Amino acid sequence: MTTSSIPTNCYLSDVAVFDVEADGHFAHNRFGEVLPVVHRALASGTAEVTTSQLPLDAASAIAIPVYRDNRIVSIVVLLSRKSDETIQDPIGVFEVWEPIGPYEEVALKDGYYGAMERFHNVSSFVRFEKGNGLPGQVWDRRCAVIHDDLANHTGFLRAAGASADLLRTAIGIPIAGDRFHAAAVLISSVSTPIARGMEVWSVLPDSNDFELTSSAYYQLGDDYALPIGTVCHCDAAPFVRMRTEKRAMVTDDPNELLAGRDPRLALPGPTSGLVIPFFDGVTLTSLAVLLF
Repeated sequence: MTTSSIPTNCYLSDVAVFDVEADGHFAHNRFGEVLPVVHRALASGTAEVTTSQLPLDAASAIAIPVYRDNRIVSIVVLLSRKSDETIQDPIGVFEVWEPIGPYEEVALKDGYYGAMERFHNVSSFVRFEKGNGLPGQVWDRRCAVIHDDLANHTGFLRAAGASADLLRTAIGIPIAGDRFHAAAVLISSVSTPIARGMEVWSVLPDSNDFELTSSAYYQLGDDYALPIGTVCHCDAAPFVRMRTEKRAMVTDDPNELLAGRDPRLALPGPTSGLVIPFFDGVTLTSLAVLLF
């Protein structure tokens, strides 16, 4: 299943979700060009980045496995946009950070930086302890984490490089089954955001409702943005479908995109979205949502 209704000023050109069956097979879709990176992610069990064998309008892709009960149930593929007559030199970053050595540290495994050579060089030499920096926080929490206003964010330890390259928001996505494999990090710029909105919803253990624990918004109406701590009932869309399907999904259903908001006020709103679930065994613990 795919979504292509992404605004032309976003860093992403498209998104694809491949549902993986218990035997490891998945249904092919119109993104036949990205099958090599999907197979690489399935084989390695972790996120993979590529700049080859892509659709003509894509400069790079990152494939992110989603685990449930210690098996991959979805592969999410995000494709970055090439320069064209609408956007010259889109700015954004894909990264994969994985544990190394005998200590609880992560290092850069792979990434795509476009023309941001300075930020790439800085990142190549950085190590994050578990709990420190965005990749280390993702490892520690086993939950997606958003850092906004990167140039001034005390938890984003590469803030100087981010400021120099006009990077504004980062979201770290855990890749974990019974063990932590890696953190996939997506970094948005001011001029070409990865998405118009990013949200992380965590399941409240006593009620199974969802609480907004992290967010960032770019080009959505003031009434669309929700304050941190907002609680949404577990029967509200998109949460009810996620509890049933238990895989990553794309949606253009207005009800799912509203997530409990008043449709008369939440304008302009997104036209499509990507939902990535995270599990502890078979138990849903949180969701990351990208809004386009």
